[in-house]
Amino acid sequence: MLESIVLAASYPLRLMATWLSVGCLRLFGVDVEADRTLITLGGEGVRIAVTDACSGMEQLLGLVLVGGVFAFMMQRSLPLKLMHWATILLCVVLANAVRLIATVVLVRNVGEAVLGDTWHMALGWAQTVLAVALLWLFGKCISHASSSDAKKEAD
Repeated sequence: MLESIVLAASYPLRLMATWLSVGCLRLFGVDVEADRTLITLGGEGVRIAVTDACSGMEQLLGLVLVGGVFAFMMQRSLPLKLMHWATILLCVVLANAVRLIATVVLVRNVGEAVLGDTWHMALGWAQTVLAVALLWLFGKCISHASSSDAKKEAD
Protein backbone atom coordinates (compact mmCIF):
# COMPACT_ATOMS: atom_id res chain seq x y z
CA MET A 1 0.00 0.00 0.00
CA LEU A 2 2.74 2.50 0.98
CA GLU A 3 4.71 1.59 -2.14
CA SER A 4 1.68 2.44 -4.30
CA ILE A 5 1.37 5.84 -2.65
CA VAL A 6 5.08 6.59 -3.11
CA LEU A 7 4.93 5.56 -6.79
CA ALA A 8 1.83 7.71 -7.35
CA ALA A 9 3.53 10.70 -5.74
CA SER A 10 6.77 10.20 -7.65
CA TYR A 11 5.22 10.66 -11.09
CA PRO A 12 4.27 14.33 -10.65
CA LEU A 13 7.73 15.01 -9.19
CA ARG A 14 9.35 13.42 -12.24
CA LEU A 15 7.10 15.39 -14.59
CA MET A 16 7.91 18.71 -12.90
CA ALA A 17 11.66 18.09 -12.87
CA THR A 18 11.63 16.92 -16.51
CA TRP A 19 9.58 19.92 -17.66
CA LEU A 20 11.74 22.39 -15.72
CA SER A 21 15.07 20.93 -16.86
CA VAL A 22 14.06 20.68 -20.52
CA GLY A 23 12.73 24.26 -20.43
CA CYS A 24 16.00 25.55 -18.97
CA LEU A 25 18.10 23.58 -21.46
CA ARG A 26 16.06 24.98 -24.36
CA LEU A 27 16.63 28.51 -23.05
CA PHE A 28 20.35 27.88 -23.54
CA GLY A 29 19.88 26.48 -27.03
CA VAL A 30 20.22 22.78 -26.26
CA ASP A 31 18.32 20.61 -28.75
CA VAL A 32 16.30 18.50 -26.35
CA GLU A 33 12.77 17.10 -26.27
CA ALA A 34 10.58 15.72 -23.50
CA ASP A 35 7.86 13.11 -23.74
CA ARG A 36 6.39 12.85 -20.27
CA THR A 37 9.41 11.68 -18.25
CA LEU A 38 11.65 10.75 -21.18
CA ILE A 39 14.28 13.26 -22.30
CA THR A 40 15.71 12.89 -25.80
CA LEU A 41 18.82 14.75 -26.91
CA GLY A 42 18.14 15.95 -30.45
CA GLY A 43 21.52 15.67 -32.16
CA GLU A 44 22.75 12.60 -30.31
CA GLY A 45 19.49 10.66 -30.19
CA VAL A 46 20.31 9.66 -26.62
CA ARG A 47 17.24 9.01 -24.47
CA ILE A 48 17.29 9.56 -20.73
CA ALA A 49 14.42 8.10 -18.72
CA VAL A 50 13.54 9.83 -15.47
CA THR A 51 12.45 6.76 -13.52
CA ASP A 52 10.67 6.38 -10.19
CA ALA A 53 14.05 5.97 -8.49
CA CYS A 54 15.10 9.36 -9.93
CA SER A 55 11.98 11.20 -8.84
CA GLY A 56 13.45 12.78 -5.73
CA MET A 57 11.15 10.84 -3.38
CA GLU A 58 14.05 9.64 -1.23
CA GLN A 59 15.27 13.22 -0.87
CA LEU A 60 11.74 14.40 -0.15
CA LEU A 61 11.28 11.88 2.64
CA GLY A 62 14.66 12.74 4.16
CA LEU A 63 14.12 16.48 3.82
CA VAL A 64 10.87 16.30 5.75
CA LEU A 65 12.99 15.66 8.86
CA VAL A 66 15.78 18.08 7.93
CA GLY A 67 13.20 20.72 6.97
CA GLY A 68 11.49 20.37 10.31
CA VAL A 69 14.77 20.86 12.13
CA PHE A 70 15.75 23.85 9.96
CA ALA A 71 12.32 25.45 10.34
CA PHE A 72 12.31 24.95 14.10
CA MET A 73 15.81 26.42 14.50
CA MET A 74 15.66 29.22 11.93
CA GLN A 75 12.14 30.68 12.24
CA ARG A 76 10.54 32.46 15.17
CA SER A 77 6.81 32.07 14.59
CA LEU A 78 4.68 29.07 13.70
CA PRO A 79 3.50 30.55 10.36
CA LEU A 80 7.13 31.14 9.32
CA LYS A 81 8.10 27.65 10.45
CA LEU A 82 5.29 26.20 8.32
CA MET A 83 6.23 28.40 5.35
CA HIS A 84 9.84 27.25 5.58
CA TRP A 85 8.82 23.63 5.92
CA ALA A 86 6.52 24.00 2.89
CA THR A 87 9.50 24.84 0.66
CA ILE A 88 10.74 21.25 0.90
CA LEU A 89 8.89 20.15 -2.23
CA LEU A 90 10.24 23.11 -4.19
CA CYS A 91 13.79 22.31 -3.07
CA VAL A 92 13.49 18.69 -4.18
CA VAL A 93 12.08 19.60 -7.60
CA LEU A 94 14.70 22.31 -8.20
CA ALA A 95 17.57 20.06 -7.14
CA ASN A 96 16.26 17.22 -9.31
CA ALA A 97 15.97 19.57 -12.30
CA VAL A 98 19.57 20.72 -11.77
CA ARG A 99 20.63 17.07 -11.66
CA LEU A 100 18.84 16.39 -14.94
CA ILE A 101 20.39 19.47 -16.55
CA ALA A 102 23.84 18.35 -15.39
CA THR A 103 23.19 14.85 -16.72
CA VAL A 104 22.20 16.14 -20.16
CA VAL A 105 25.17 18.53 -20.33
CA LEU A 106 27.56 15.77 -19.25
CA VAL A 107 26.12 13.27 -21.75
CA ARG A 108 26.62 15.82 -24.53
CA ASN A 109 30.21 16.59 -23.47
CA VAL A 110 31.50 13.35 -21.94
CA GLY A 111 29.30 10.68 -23.49
CA GLU A 112 26.81 8.06 -22.43
CA ALA A 113 29.20 6.74 -19.77
CA VAL A 114 27.64 9.44 -17.58
CA LEU A 115 24.49 7.34 -17.44
CA GLY A 116 26.41 4.57 -15.61
CA ASP A 117 26.25 3.83 -11.91
CA THR A 118 29.23 5.90 -10.73
CA TRP A 119 28.13 9.15 -12.34
CA HIS A 120 24.49 8.50 -11.50
CA MET A 121 25.29 7.97 -7.82
CA ALA A 122 27.58 11.02 -7.67
CA LEU A 123 24.91 13.22 -9.25
CA GLY A 124 22.37 11.79 -6.79
CA TRP A 125 24.55 12.78 -3.83
CA ALA A 126 25.08 16.23 -5.33
CA GLN A 127 21.31 16.55 -5.75
CA THR A 128 20.78 15.76 -2.07
CA VAL A 129 23.40 18.29 -0.96
CA LEU A 130 21.86 20.91 -3.26
CA ALA A 131 18.35 20.24 -1.91
CA VAL A 132 19.57 20.68 1.69
CA ALA A 133 21.45 23.86 0.73
CA LEU A 134 18.36 25.27 -1.00
CA LEU A 135 16.23 24.46 2.03
CA TRP A 136 18.69 26.31 4.27
CA LEU A 137 18.86 29.24 1.80
CA PHE A 138 15.07 29.56 1.60
CA GLY A 139 14.99 29.54 5.40
CA LYS A 140 17.53 32.38 5.54
CA CYS A 141 15.48 34.36 3.00
CA ILE A 142 12.27 33.84 4.98
CA SER A 143 13.86 34.86 8.28
CA HIS A 144 15.56 37.88 6.65
CA ALA A 145 12.30 39.01 5.02
CA SER A 146 10.37 38.61 8.27
CA SER A 147 12.99 40.53 10.27
CA SER A 148 12.96 43.32 7.64
CA ASP A 149 9.16 43.52 7.93
CA ALA A 150 9.42 43.67 11.72
CA LYS A 151 11.94 46.53 11.51
CA LYS A 152 9.65 48.47 9.14
CA GLU A 153 6.72 48.05 11.51
CA ALA A 154 8.82 49.22 14.45
CA ASP A 155 9.86 52.40 12.60
